[in-house]
This record gives sequence, structure tokens and C-alpha cells, in this order.
Amino acid sequence: SVAIVPLSTEFGYSDTVKGSISSIFSIGYTFALLPLALAQALASPKYIMLAGVTSWSLLTIATPAAAQAGVPYLLAARMGVGAAEAVTVPTIQTFVSRWVPKNQRSRALSLLYSCLQSGTILALLVAPQIIKYGDWKMVFFAFGSLGFVWATFWVPISQDYPDATVKSGNFGSQRIGSPNARSPATAPVEGGGGSGAKALPWDKFVTNKGLWAATAAHSANNWGLYVSLAWLPTYFTSVYGMDLASSSFYSLLPYAAGAVTSGIAGITADKLLEGGMGATAVRKTMQGIGSFGPFACMGALAALSADGSASSPEMASALFVGAVALGGASSAGFGASLQDISGRYSGLLYGLTSICSSITGAVGVYETGVIIDSTHSWAIAFGSAAVVYAMGGIWYAIGYDAKPLFEKGSIHADVK
Repeated sequence: SVAIVPLSTEFGYSDTVKGSISSIFSIGYTFALLPLALAQALASPKYIMLAGVTSWSLLTIATPAAAQAGVPYLLAARMGVGAAEAVTVPTIQTFVSRWVPKNQRSRALSLLYSCLQSGTILALLVAPQIIKYGDWKMVFFAFGSLGFVWATFWVPISQDYPDATVKSGNFGSQRIGSPNARSPATAPVEGGGGSGAKALPWDKFVTNKGLWAATAAHSANNWGLYVSLAWLPTYFTSVYGMDLASSSFYSLLPYAAGAVTSGIAGITADKLLEGGMGATAVRKTMQGIGSFGPFACMGALAALSADGSASSPEMASALFVGAVALGGASSAGFGASLQDISGRYSGLLYGLTSICSSITGAVGVYETGVIIDSTHSWAIAFGSAAVVYAMGGIWYAIGYDAKPLFEKGSIHADVK
């Protein structure tokens, strides 16, 4: 989102083209979600993750050459980057279900989501400096190279399943990881009356109301989050005349707040569960904060933008910070819902919900570009995001139920 500013200046892109460049990433992400979620569920998530990250790095490094070749080539490269990134969160969900006990998963997922936001923060801090002392092409070269550095640590350290026991000093052998951690030979998809994808209970997945409620909240969150991520630097540059470094600073503040509140939400959710509050009530409470908090902030920003009252970047930034910070509670809402429904298939289920949510996010990014091009009204763009947040929150509040998808005794049930 930072590099798009000098990139669009150099090549003369309109706001609609900029929206297309940002949204095509989500389209690639969407198309790859189900195949990659299936692959990591049925094969080795360790190596599926490795393949995804290295592909992402290669395509990121190739992006400047694609831009020089023309918009169609740039769109293809960005679509490929999105497809490669689709492996990340489904694989994280699978590793959490295998390695983390159920009563600690809210905080584990929230911590991991905070790390993802921290990466965004670091990128927004570093990218303007790279552009200032080099050029926009160096951003893609530098960030793309980091994936190969990560791979040198990932391969020797990571493993698909935790060991059954570990030696722990004077305490003897202790079980580590989640009870769902089975060896590949005993995984239910390989012993459930079929093989591979055919053995998966697809009918149970697509007819579960709780899964659709989580999908709705996830989709609404993606609309607001994608619009913010893609358009914040442009907003601060065009509305307040900021330079790239200043606009990036204001753009990163919401994500810093979101990273903090996401971690707090996870810890709070686990504490509430440990205190006896039901899982359905905990998830709805957290998602209520994560949906209706951003609704209020984006609605206020739309109202202020309509009458010109948002006269300072500090005021606008405060509302963006509030929206993303409160939205961080979603990490313990829809973000942890799939662990309640089915820990074993959480990675695959995340892939299924993300198909809808990524399409919604891409539509939001593109629609914002069209709105700005045709009406020059940021108020309409922010108002649209507020309405979508509310719709997702209402659906989740009405439809979500944390009841496990599979009864005890089913070959697909989580191990207690």
C-alpha cells in the first residue's frame, strides 16, 4: 500500500487501476485458498508453508519487472503473490490445533494474529525509508528476500506433529501439544471410509450455521481491514497533503493498536472460558466488540468526512485507530470460532470461510477506488465499511454456536 503511491505516480495509474492492483491480490488469495487448505490438511503443512513462502518471495521480487512490462503483467504478479500467501493462516490454524491445548488456543491465535499485524507495522515503517534512500523497486527486492532467510530457520526447526512426550528435568516425561496431535498414519481422513479429500465430511461443513456465521463476521472484517490497509496511505496523502513517510506513520498506528488489543482479547477470552463462561457467549462477546466497535468508528469518520469536520489528520487517525483496535477483538471471536467447531479441521475450515471473506475484501478495495474516482467522497467509502461491519456482527450474534461439529465417537471428532 505504501509502494503503490510512487508506483502509480511513475506510471500514471488512476484510482480505479490502483484499486485493481490492490484487489487482484485478494482474488489470487481466494482462488488458492481451498486447494492449499486441502493440501496442508492432507499432506505436510510444514512443506506446504515452505512452498507458499518461497513462491511469495520469488513473485514479490519479480513485481518491479512486471510493472515495467505493463499493467496486465503487474496484475498477474500480484495475483500470484496473493495465491502464495493463502497458505499462511490455514496452516497456522492447523498447527495451533495440533500443538496447543484447547484452553489456550484463543491466546495462541491472538498472539499469532498480532504478529501478522506487527509485520504490517514494520513494513509501513521500513518501506518509506527504503523508498526515500533508494526507490520503490527496492521495497519488493528487500521484502521478497526475507522469505528465503525465514526458510533457513523454518526447515530445520519446524515439524508437523509434536513428539508424544518430552523429558523435562526432574518432572519426568510430560505430554506436549494438543490431544488432536496424531501421527499422519492415524489421522481420520486416512481411515474414514475413503481417501484424501473424498473422506472429508463436506456436507457437515457447508450446512453448519455456526460456520456461516463465522464466515459473515470474517467477511465483514476483511472489507474494513482490506480497505484500510490498501487506502490509508492514499487517504492521508490526498486529503491532508502528507509526504509518504508521514502518511505511512499515520497508517501504521491503527495496526499497532490492533496488535495489542488482539493479544489482550485472546487472553481475556481464555480467562472467561476458564472461569466457566460458555464458549458461545465468549465468542459472541468478543465478536460484538470486534464488529460494532469498528462500525461506530467508521460511521463517525464517514459523518465527519461528509461535513468536513475531520479537519485534522490526528482526528482521522484516532478513528482509524479505534476501528482497528476494537476490531482486534475478532481474533478471539470468529478467529477462534473454528477451533470450537472442529479443531482437527480448523485449517481447512479457515480456508473455506476465507474464500467468501477474501472476495468480500477484494470487492471492498475495488469499490473504494471506484467511489473515489466517481464521487471523490471518502464519506461514502467509510460509510459503506461501517454498514458491512454491522451486517457481519448481526449475523454472527444471531447465528453462531460453539457446539462441536462432530459428536463424540465420530472418526472426525476432536480427541478429548
